Amino acid sequence: MTESNRNRIIYVLISLILPSLIVLFKPFNMDISQSIVLGSLLLTIIWWGSGIVNRDFASIMLLTVFVIFGRTPFKSVMYFPLSDNIILIVASFLLSQGIVNSKVADRFSRHVLSKYCDSVSKLTIMSFILGILLIFIIPQPFPRVILLSSIYMNFIRNNDIAGNAKDVIIFSIFAASTVTSMLFLNGDIILNYAALKFGGIDMTYIEWIKYMTLPGLLATVLVAVLFVLTFRKDIVNIRLVKRDQMEKLELGRQERIALTITLAVILLWLTEPLHSISPAITALIGTAAMFVTGIVGLRDFRAINISLLIFLTAEFSIGKVMIGSGVAYRMSDYLVGFFPETGSLLYIPFIIILVMVLHMTMGSLITSLSVIIPSLVQMVSGHLPVEVVVLLTYVSVNIHYLLPFHHVTVMIGFGNGYYGNRHTLKLGLGLTILTFAVALLIFIPWWRVIGLL
Repeated sequence: MTESNRNRIIYVLISLILPSLIVLFKPFNMDISQSIVLGSLLLTIIWWGSGIVNRDFASIMLLTVFVIFGRTPFKSVMYFPLSDNIILIVASFLLSQGIVNSKVADRFSRHVLSKYCDSVSKLTIMSFILGILLIFIIPQPFPRVILLSSIYMNFIRNNDIAGNAKDVIIFSIFAASTVTSMLFLNGDIILNYAALKFGGIDMTYIEWIKYMTLPGLLATVLVAVLFVLTFRKDIVNIRLVKRDQMEKLELGRQERIALTITLAVILLWLTEPLHSISPAITALIGTAAMFVTGIVGLRDFRAINISLLIFLTAEFSIGKVMIGSGVAYRMSDYLVGFFPETGSLLYIPFIIILVMVLHMTMGSLITSLSVIIPSLVQMVSGHLPVEVVVLLTYVSVNIHYLLPFHHVTVMIGFGNGYYGNRHTLKLGLGLTILTFAVALLIFIPWWRVIGLL
């Protein structure tokens, strides 16, 4: 047995200690089935966050425990693969791949960079601007950040930028994506719809814009300013190579077709209240159009991340089983004793801090939402609207992270070796304060103004 395998076995055995104690001592007055559910969830979170066990194995193990001990109907445990969400996500992956195949986003981004960015500071700010603009071209954050990072890497090589400045520039793409993805409902097909489903509510594209876009734009500006200030020593006073001729933004036939299909899909999403065609069916129609026009083919099905779909099946089941098994209610009864009085000025600030702390503990973004939202909805029932609970939780976990595994988008860049833990931790310390301030002083007042709260 190699030392690496021996260490892995030791780490796995250590990871079993706390979940085993939960099963043995049954906290929160839980019975044996409930403690097994909670212990297995904690064990899976540890495995997901540490990577000591294959993520697919961990997800399947959790689903198996949920089916046996979760006291939840099988169709609820398997909610994700039986819902429209899987159609929406798979179709969105193929739509995004079609945009990549057509090169329209690549051409547009390179045109903008060569024309407007003559310093590293402007390049990092452009990450936030493109993070917003590309939402309307690629309705999925993973392809957006992967595409932009490849474009930026070529641009950086052409301008002889190296060292920490290069890492910071690429990190700006992923940092920008976390906050810009919340501006529109299709900004993050997975996370945004998941947050709504975990709260048991539906929201139209227009309603999301009403509740989130304006305060989200202010939050985006503040995160961009924080990013520049945090890494100012690495990016200021670095000038880029002057280009005498700018690349022309001329689209070819395939690029025009891909852009037309995408714009049509976006228009249907925007006008959903008028025609009642679901976002999943709209995305499916757009994907079919790209197949017919030859922009995507059978080979592009490899763009669909099967491992991610297994992971999401487990993630989406958590909220259902936490409620169905009664674990959420047991925990709610315990935590509600720590809440300030309903009318207290500390009531909402306490919720924000509680959500951020639980997110840092659980690590995974969707796991945090799937556990926290159902529990909070139960705890504050009658005191806060469900929409406020869902969106406040979403804002508090989506903007804030300390290490890469706290946000799946940030983890993609870290996993590709673009930047290190020290970059995310350095920014994350500032985000800890900023997230609390943004949630309390921007989003909450805005929801009061429009009558949501």
